[in-house]
Amino acid sequence: MPKGEPTGKVVVKHEREEAVIRRHPWLFSGSVAKIEGKVQPGDVVDVVSQNGTWLARGFINPQSEVPVRVATWNPNERLDDEWLWNRLSQAWQKRVQLGIPNETDAFRLVYAESDFLPGLIVDCYAEFTVVQIYTPAMDRWRETIAEFLSELVRPKGVFERSDLDTRLREKLVPRVGPVRGESPPERLAVTENGLKFLVDVWSGHKTGFYLDQRENRLRSEPYLKGERVLNAFSYTGSFAVYALRAGAKQVINLDTSSEALKLAEENAAINGFANSVQSLEGNAFQVLRKFRDTGEQFDAIVLDPPRFAPTKATVPNALRGYKDINWLAMRLLKPGGFLVTFSCSGMVSAEMFQQVIFEAAHDAKRDVVIVERLGQSRDHPVLVTFPESEYLKGFVCWVW
Repeated sequence: MPKGEPTGKVVVKHEREEAVIRRHPWLFSGSVAKIEGKVQPGDVVDVVSQNGTWLARGFINPQSEVPVRVATWNPNERLDDEWLWNRLSQAWQKRVQLGIPNETDAFRLVYAESDFLPGLIVDCYAEFTVVQIYTPAMDRWRETIAEFLSELVRPKGVFERSDLDTRLREKLVPRVGPVRGESPPERLAVTENGLKFLVDVWSGHKTGFYLDQRENRLRSEPYLKGERVLNAFSYTGSFAVYALRAGAKQVINLDTSSEALKLAEENAAINGFANSVQSLEGNAFQVLRKFRDTGEQFDAIVLDPPRFAPTKATVPNALRGYKDINWLAMRLLKPGGFLVTFSCSGMVSAEMFQQVIFEAAHDAKRDVVIVERLGQSRDHPVLVTFPESEYLKGFVCWVW
């Protein structure tokens, strides 16, 4: 595991020094002038200017598109076990200070760079803690992370879901399974805003649940009480349960995954709404077109699609996709209906997404008013020096 002492230096190109000085935590390959010393993936390195001035300290992976992830701008801070414990403790105390553990037993404890722990995600689900590790440095610390989390949070078990794409890009093998303590059951029950949800931490999306949408689900609830609600890209149906609690008479959960739809039905049932949900398996673009052609109408629609733009190169196509699906939704809404729409593509800014809504409204010939702007929950804080940590944006639109 990292012992805190740098094994080498990374010299930054002169024109890229400012980004490090301004505390952006990523050093891209194009910013590196040279690497000094015999470094291995996961080693601690000092980041210096071309004249030798110390700038920062972080972890290196020469095989990555982001070869250095900065972890401190304090020259006296060692990146060792004590540093790791302090960072984990600080992340926990921040959530406690915000009152999050009192509101729910399902929340994000560590959000990588936003908690100054690059390469590490930690989510809490009731009596279990789930980790995602996607850099060599954090991979070396795997057992220590599990040990520290066991002391800090005292879960029944620490479970690993290190199977995300980022890990592959870091040249690490995917890994899923228990790390410490008990193995979680196939379904974990959690409570959020007075509602219960079943979570599959073994194979569900992300670490099992969309924790970043927790506060948006509550804020959207008053707009989802119409007679008929469509929950597109529904996953396990969390927005549907909030809609039903608000007073919706019928909600259609639409998703491509039969397993997710089955879990959505279970989530409706455990909250007492078993007879008010309908599951529809299919491609949202195709199904919404069919609804348009057959004259279907809804009082409210939720659009929470997967990430359409994983890279800058895919942004133009993503924007076309966002426009198309929102245009279709606007065509399906009754006058005065509400559209709750999201983009989780970090490459698509809130301004770009609002432009998409404008273009969709123009083409649909509907008058649209934005009544609420939505973002990721407080347990996914945005580091101001790292705009990439803000990825989720949404609007509640009133459609006439």
